Amino acid sequence: MNKPALPLIVVTDLDGTLLDHHSYSFRPAMPALACLRSLGIPCILNSSKTFDEMLELREKLNNTSPFVCENGGAVFIPRESGRGFTSEMTGSSYTSIIKALEKLRDLGFEFRGFNDMSVADIADVTGLSDEDAAMAKKRHASEPIVWLDDEEKLDEFSSALSCQNLRLLKGGRFYHVMGGNDKSEAVTFFKDYYEKLWDCSLDVIALGDGGNDLSMLEAADYPIVIPGVNQILEPENPATRTAEKSGPAGWNDTLLALLNELTKEKTRG
Repeated sequence: MNKPALPLIVVTDLDGTLLDHHSYSFRPAMPALACLRSLGIPCILNSSKTFDEMLELREKLNNTSPFVCENGGAVFIPRESGRGFTSEMTGSSYTSIIKALEKLRDLGFEFRGFNDMSVADIADVTGLSDEDAAMAKKRHASEPIVWLDDEEKLDEFSSALSCQNLRLLKGGRFYHVMGGNDKSEAVTFFKDYYEKLWDCSLDVIALGDGGNDLSMLEAADYPIVIPGVNQILEPENPATRTAEKSGPAGWNDTLLALLNELTKEKTRG
């Protein structure tokens, strides 16, 4: 990919950010997506979703950029041949995560993960079709869970996970159990990747709405907070701007405004 006139990359969350929290539609974001394509700026999808889910979404979005699955657990870069991907697995294996969770359940913690659910159960709790729910169930590096225990026991649960070299992150819809990886790895990984590819310094725009997006937003040069269902994030980053609208409408308006500002700055410079 050739270096764009604006040396930028965009790293974005999906559910509740680029995709509507309920309908999963991205239609309101289409003008900004078209703008990124016209400028040649990569739009890197960085989600808790699985590899299979991401492949389907990339096709719907007409997206050809690299992507990141399961909260930074795996990075995938399209091969130049156009066939397949090179990958880098950065998280704990799914098998080790499930074994650790079984031990914690034996200690009395109450939760329900995707591994405990049928495809129909996952479709019911997410609103996904059965086909999409089946893809969500195929996991490699993280486990979404529904917390069924007292809220007061969450800290104890998180500490118990830490003893297993795992961590707990709150997403827009689920808690996610994973290894030491988080979404900020996409920012540092792809900033380095594209700076080497383009032989220049660049800035990263990141967009997210959930607790598992916080590290990504704090690592970005231009963080954009999308208002969440039950929260509005407050990253420790002075460059943070918060969208006025939720979901893809806020994604579209705030990103277009920022791109317009940066284009004008470059023109004046």
